[in-house]
Amino acid sequence: METGNVLVCGAGPVGLAAALELARHGIRPRIIEAGEGPTELSKALVVWRRTLKVFDAEIPFERFLERHGPMRSARLASNRRELRTIDLTEGTVSNNGFPTGILVPQSDTERILIEALSRHGVEVEWNHRLTEFNATTTGVDGTIEHGDSIEKFRAGWLLGCDGGHSATRKSLELPFPGTTHDQDWIISDVEIISPADSSQIRIEFNRAGVVAIFPIGHRRWRVMAELVGEHDLTKAPTVEDVQRILDQRTSTGWKVGAPHWLSHFRVNERQVQAYRHGRVFLAGDAAHVHSPAGGQGMNTGIQDAQNLAWKLALHLKGGADESLLDTYQEERHPVGRMVVKGSARLLRFATFSNPLACLARNTMIRLVMATRPGRRRFQEALSEETVSYRSSSLADRTRLGRIRSGGTLPDGQVSMGGAEVPLHHLLRGCEAAIIVVGDPPREELPNHFGVEESGFPITVRRLGPGGDAEDRDGRLSAMLGGEGSMILVRPDTVVATVSRTASDLQKWIDSRFGRVGG
Repeated sequence: METGNVLVCGAGPVGLAAALELARHGIRPRIIEAGEGPTELSKALVVWRRTLKVFDAEIPFERFLERHGPMRSARLASNRRELRTIDLTEGTVSNNGFPTGILVPQSDTERILIEALSRHGVEVEWNHRLTEFNATTTGVDGTIEHGDSIEKFRAGWLLGCDGGHSATRKSLELPFPGTTHDQDWIISDVEIISPADSSQIRIEFNRAGVVAIFPIGHRRWRVMAELVGEHDLTKAPTVEDVQRILDQRTSTGWKVGAPHWLSHFRVNERQVQAYRHGRVFLAGDAAHVHSPAGGQGMNTGIQDAQNLAWKLALHLKGGADESLLDTYQEERHPVGRMVVKGSARLLRFATFSNPLACLARNTMIRLVMATRPGRRRFQEALSEETVSYRSSSLADRTRLGRIRSGGTLPDGQVSMGGAEVPLHHLLRGCEAAIIVVGDPPREELPNHFGVEESGFPITVRRLGPGGDAEDRDGRLSAMLGGEGSMILVRPDTVVATVSRTASDLQKWIDSRFGRVGG
């Protein structure tokens, strides 16, 4: 593994994901964290389907299910009266086996990522704080504080994944434009005694304020509630506060037990204008912060990290032009902007106080969630399946079947070793892949698409009789463009381009990435 001379600052889920993606492509990063160890708190609580798919080549999604179950249903109510209960498992068989989302405490997500990173021989350096740096056109020089000592460092690249109070962003003296709401919230992880349904999410709109309740598992629940009226923020919230909120705003009759985490917060909605500053990059909360509505923050940050890391690895290891790194800003900044605005709309939607606005919201929920297309769009938006890079300069607007450059692979099941598995299983163990549908002539697959170790290997996977997997009824193959279709899949599972000739794929690779794969 090459050192690559990359420093990742921050070892939360975003920094860990960046380091893991670099290591997966043969670049050994250095990763530091100011804290003394991984978080013990639940914090970010959901891993959505899009993130599970991107992780799946390195961390099978079943790993996240070992201790926690998939999201099953969400009950929406207004003033204690049910509006609609949404089945979150609906369509997940056709959605290639990946659940809509998994409720996983951030402490467990970090543990899974640290274990995966350790398998590549990369360990987090805890209690290491970035204090200052100076970036030039050739590298980054700075100092790191650990304990009583000061270390001077030089790195080729710096990835700032160090959260909303990012030392990286502050050292760059970047403005962080946006707003801070004057609305106060309570967040708590508590034990709840004998809930009627231990797997159901509950969102309760109420005149006294909205409350959201999420099952963590092992009798633990997340309770997050809007605070309305006068309240003393100088005092930490208590179990009694949480009990009072449940009694006032829900009809559960639940009793709150031991607390695991109690805190107040206010919502910030901010985004930096540029994610790249020469040899310094920002990702996750260091680049954008927003309302927790929709649970998008950690997932958006992880996808930032993976988008950036594979491109940086390709530049360092495969020799792609440095201009490839500019597409990180091009592809991810609009996504960050969309998430900031979208979560703000969701927050306003949930906290309406005007009776007419509340009536309109409740009516819309009843009508839209009564239809299958409405529920499908809701799930796709939550699980970030609607994110697309079709307008990116890396996309070439090619299309076969339901496949489009810059989009994602369609969902479906394939047969491998006699078992029905998600199509994404074909990508496991691959840095990048070409999925070939059917059995095109061998001359259409030059050796430079082989799996031999080289700058950036691209693995050929064939879907068809006698191939790596089979599509028994042919419907998925048709969606993929039919016999002879070839789909180049990026390391972040985005479709790079599609064609029926290998020479077209090679032209795309040469023009966008430089020569890779051999």
